[in-house]
Amino acid sequence: MYELSHLFTKRMPIPRMHITLLWVAIVLLLAACSRSQPTPTPVPPPTPASTTTGAAPATAPSGAATESTSQEVATLAPTPAATIAATATPLAGRVVLWHSWAQAEGDALAAVLSQLQEAQPGVQVETLFVAPSDLVTSYAEAVASGSGPDLILAPNWWLNDLVEANAVLNLEPLLGGSLETTYWPATVESMRHHGVLYGLPLTYNLVALYVNNALVPPEGIPTDTAALLAAAGITTTSGVGLYATLFHTYWGLPAYGAQLLNEQGLVTLDQSAGAADYLTWLNALNSTPGSYVNSDYGMLLDRFKKGEFAYLIDGPWALAELRTVLGDDLSVTPLPAGPSAPAQPWLYSDGLFVNPTITPEQQILAMNVALFLTGDQAATTWATTGELLPAARNADLSAAPLLQGFAAQAATAVPMPTTPEMEEVWTYGGDMIIKALTGVAEASVIVSETTTLINEANGK
Repeated sequence: MYELSHLFTKRMPIPRMHITLLWVAIVLLLAACSRSQPTPTPVPPPTPASTTTGAAPATAPSGAATESTSQEVATLAPTPAATIAATATPLAGRVVLWHSWAQAEGDALAAVLSQLQEAQPGVQVETLFVAPSDLVTSYAEAVASGSGPDLILAPNWWLNDLVEANAVLNLEPLLGGSLETTYWPATVESMRHHGVLYGLPLTYNLVALYVNNALVPPEGIPTDTAALLAAAGITTTSGVGLYATLFHTYWGLPAYGAQLLNEQGLVTLDQSAGAADYLTWLNALNSTPGSYVNSDYGMLLDRFKKGEFAYLIDGPWALAELRTVLGDDLSVTPLPAGPSAPAQPWLYSDGLFVNPTITPEQQILAMNVALFLTGDQAATTWATTGELLPAARNADLSAAPLLQGFAAQAATAVPMPTTPEMEEVWTYGGDMIIKALTGVAEASVIVSETTTLINEANGK
């Protein structure tokens, strides 16, 4: 018998529809024979290891909905190395899916499940809505008791916790071939833990460059950081708005040749001049009239909507609000490249995970449902009905041109780390950005101090 009880705190720089900083503290006691039971917590970006999630009832909330979907479904044989190849083979059975999607996301889920039922009438998918703060904990507790749903739709930042709790199935024996040709590579990588695949990516989030085309000069949109800074210096309306959080600004570190973490979880920002050079660029941008690298997210949105500057670095959660104001003048394009590499923003994903306690036959059925939900055809519904970014890289986004800009950015995105070391990275890395903007010391000194503080806090 293994018993685990601990307090776990996670920092979340950006929720799906709101950009805020959130601390969620959770106490979880899990006990189960022959398995460890940590718990996860729903919050975007960061996640350290250990385990814990928003406290959830032992039994999931009520609100189940039954639907099913249309399109071809990939049929997996109950043998290793099955491939992701859509077939019309009839399927039959009942699959239970837990999720925390509501409003437009919930509508998109209902639409895709309706399509599945049309394509596979023999498959019944029952959905249960669980509050985001309760979803992963409720699921982990249910799995620990040998029950729970067949599938859970959850953010990847809980993956470490779910794996430690033995609450998700290793998918490697069920899937063959390269998933990177089916999904954006960074979304696939976000579903791996120590190289092992535990989920199928469904949707993702990241930042890219919003553009007010009415303010773009005749020379066009700058494609590198030097040109962007130069353009901002010529006219204030060519300025930039950038939210001063580590999540929003990370893209420039690798673009300037800096490495945040090595494979051992050691921060290595001080091992090249890249990080200091990027901080210097951020400070220069912030010092340029008409440009703002600022911690006031609402102010940045307001100024961009008023047409005070041409470019805003943000994610798809702002899309609906900005489009309402700017209309056809709004577009999305990849972030500017740095002197060393393309911009590489962090990407985090929502994915489908399989309950490891269900029978092998049920695992196969659940995987077929997951393959359908993450397929190219379903991806169109995620985009058009939910305004979500589908992980399926061959999705038809012709009806969602603004999402196309984010998809173009996904080609150079990297998965946001969810290792235990990230807890300290979020704290001190965010402070590093603010210190650079306030000029408390030379950029190289700030980088060196930040590197030391994080590694010491992590015992490295």
